[in-house]
Amino acid sequence: MHPSSFRALITALALIAAPMLVAEIVLVPTAVTNQNRLNDTDVLAEYNGGAILRSDLDKKISKIPPNAQGRYRTVEGQIQVLDIMSVEEAFMAKALQLGIDKEPEVAEKINSGLRQFYIQEFYTRNVGNLVVITEDDKRTYYLENKAAFYLFPNISINYLQAENEEQARLAIQMLNKGDSFSNVSDLYNMNTYVKGLKGVVKNIRLNGNIPGIGNDLPLENLIAANLEKLNSIVGPVQTSTGWHVFMVIEHVAGSQRDYSEVQPELDQRVRPLVERRILNELTDRIKAKYNVVIKDDLLAEIDLKVLKAKPEIESALVVTSSNPEISMSVKQAYDSFNRLSQQEQLFYTKGGGAAQLVEQELIRNLLFVEAKALNYEQYFQGNEEYEQMRRYFILNVAFRRLVLDAIKVSSEESRKYYDARLSEYTSPASRAIQVLWFKNEKTANRAWKNFKRAHKLNDEKRMQSLIAEYSTRPEQALLDNQYNNGVITGIGQDADFSKRIWDNPVGYLSPVFTTAKGEVVFFRTTKENPEIVKPFTEMEPRIFGILKKEKETSQQQKVSQELFEEFNLRKYPERIRLLLSAEELFNLADNSARNRSFNDAITFYNQIIQNYKNNTDDYKASFMKAFIIAEEMKNTDLALDLFKAFVKDFPTGDLHESAQFMIESLEGNIDLNIDGE
Repeated sequence: MHPSSFRALITALALIAAPMLVAEIVLVPTAVTNQNRLNDTDVLAEYNGGAILRSDLDKKISKIPPNAQGRYRTVEGQIQVLDIMSVEEAFMAKALQLGIDKEPEVAEKINSGLRQFYIQEFYTRNVGNLVVITEDDKRTYYLENKAAFYLFPNISINYLQAENEEQARLAIQMLNKGDSFSNVSDLYNMNTYVKGLKGVVKNIRLNGNIPGIGNDLPLENLIAANLEKLNSIVGPVQTSTGWHVFMVIEHVAGSQRDYSEVQPELDQRVRPLVERRILNELTDRIKAKYNVVIKDDLLAEIDLKVLKAKPEIESALVVTSSNPEISMSVKQAYDSFNRLSQQEQLFYTKGGGAAQLVEQELIRNLLFVEAKALNYEQYFQGNEEYEQMRRYFILNVAFRRLVLDAIKVSSEESRKYYDARLSEYTSPASRAIQVLWFKNEKTANRAWKNFKRAHKLNDEKRMQSLIAEYSTRPEQALLDNQYNNGVITGIGQDADFSKRIWDNPVGYLSPVFTTAKGEVVFFRTTKENPEIVKPFTEMEPRIFGILKKEKETSQQQKVSQELFEEFNLRKYPERIRLLLSAEELFNLADNSARNRSFNDAITFYNQIIQNYKNNTDDYKASFMKAFIIAEEMKNTDLALDLFKAFVKDFPTGDLHESAQFMIESLEGNIDLNIDGE
C-alpha cells in the first residue's frame, strides 16, 4: 500500500466502511483450503487476538459509494482495502494496549458523540415506533385542511401588454378585423416573455401569481370574472403593471378533491403531527419528573441577531431543573446557536427565535437524560455507527501520539530543501520580440532593408509604420514571454526560432527566415525580463507542509511495520479473488473511458487480461487497452509494444487487421490526415 496520512486514512475508513471489531466476530475463521472457493470465513489477515475475514473485506467495500465500488472489487482494489484495514487494526490494537480508549480526552469525545445515539434511540422507541395513525386522525386533518386538497382551476389566455391605451385600442381593432392574436402580439406586446410564446399564457391557477406576468390581483380578478366568456376580447384595462388586452381561450374549473381521493397521501401528512403529539406528551411527563421551568423573562432578553449574551445575564439559567444536565444558561443557549450552520441559524432567526431554539435544545436534553436514566446504551452497544464513531476518536489519538508527535520540521530543514530546489522556486528569464510576417521572401527582404535602417536609427515610429505597411499580421507583432525552451509562445514548437532569440543579445535584428510552420518572418528582440526567485520567507509555509507530509508518511510506514511485527500481523493477499465477471469489468472500463478516467479503464482491462484467459475476453481487453493507450493517453511507444504483443499472442481474430493497421499508423507508415482529401 502506498502510505498516506493516517488522518486521511481513518477519515476514509469512517466514510467507506463499518468497523471490524474482533470481539463481535461470530464466524469461526478458517484457512483457505480450496483456492477457487470463496468462503466468508476465509482469513485474509490475522494478528494476535484477531483476524480479518473475507466477509469483513466485502462489508467494507459494500460501504463505499456505489459509483466507486467497482474499482475496489478488482484484485488490486481489494488488496488496497485489505492494506488499509490491516493498518487500522494494528493501530487499534496498540491503542487498546496503551489504554487510549479509557483516557479522559477520548472518553469526553466519545461521550459527546454518544449523546446523539441516546437521543436517537430514545426517540425511535418512544415516539417513532409508537405512531399509530387512526381514521379519525386522517379525517380530522382532511376537514381542517380542505384547502390543501383543492385543485385550482387551469386557465389559458391570449394576452398582450400594450405600451399605452392608444396602442391597446389599435391592437383590439386588428383583432376585431380578424387578425390572429399571434400577429397582433408580435406588433404590440411589450411583455417579451409572453410575446415569445406568441401571446399565449397557460397554467393560470388563480393562486396569486400569473405566469409570465407576476402578482397582479386586479388582472387576476378580471380573468376570473370572464371565465365563461371564452374567446371574447377583454380590454383595454389598466392595472399597476400596465395596459392589458386578453381573451380566455381555455378553462378547466377548479375542484375539491374528496376524502377518498386523498387517503393515500394523508398518512404522510398526518404522521409528523401524530409524532409531535406523542413527543409533546412525552416531554411534558419528563419536564414534570425533573421539575423543569422556563424563565420567560430571560428568554425575552435573548436576541439571536446578537451572537453573544449580555455579560450580566449570560450565567443566568433560562431553563431550571432538578437535574443539572437539563438546566440551561443563557450562554449555553447562545453556544448552541453559534454551533449551527448559517442556514440553520436562519431557520430560527426567521422563525420562532430564541423561544424555538431553547425549546429544541430542551427537548434534546430531556430525551438524553431520560435515555441515560433508563440505560439505553444497551440498545446501541453493537450499533455499527456507534462502534465506528468510537473507533474514530480512539484512532485519531493513537495516530497523533504514534505518528504526529514524533514529527518535527525545523526552519533549517526547510531552508535546506529550498536551497536544493531553488530552480523550482525561480521563474526563468523571458524575452519580448517584435515579429513581421510575410507571404514571400521577396516582400520580406524589401521590408527588412527598410526596417534595418529604422532599427539602426532607433526610429520606433518608422518601425511601427513598416509593420503596418508590410506585415500580414500586424496584430501579432509583439510576442512577449518567450522562454528558452524551444517553444514560441503564441505560435508553438519551433526550436530554431527559439534558438535565434536566445543566442543573440537584446536588440538583435534577425535576417529573414522561414519558421517551422513554413511562415516567412524576421524579428527583433525588444527586451529581457530577468529570472525572479521567490524568497524563502514566502515559500517556507509550503515547504513546511511538504516536509511534514513526507515525514508523516515515513513515520506511518515505520510505525505500521513495527506494529505488524509486535502483533504478528500477517496478510494473505494471494487469497484475494476477483469479485467481478468479465462483463462487469468491461462495463466499468467503458464507463471509465467515457468519463476520461483512462487509468481506471486500463486497470479494469488488466483485470480481464489476468483473470479471464479464454481467448475471447482477454483478446478484446488486450486490444482495447492498447487502443486507449495509443489514442487517448498518447503513449506511442507503449502502444506499439502492446499492439505487437497482441498480434503475436493472438495471430488470428477479427481484430488482427485493426491491430496491424494501428501498428503501421503508429510507426508513421500510414498518413491518417484526411483533411485534404
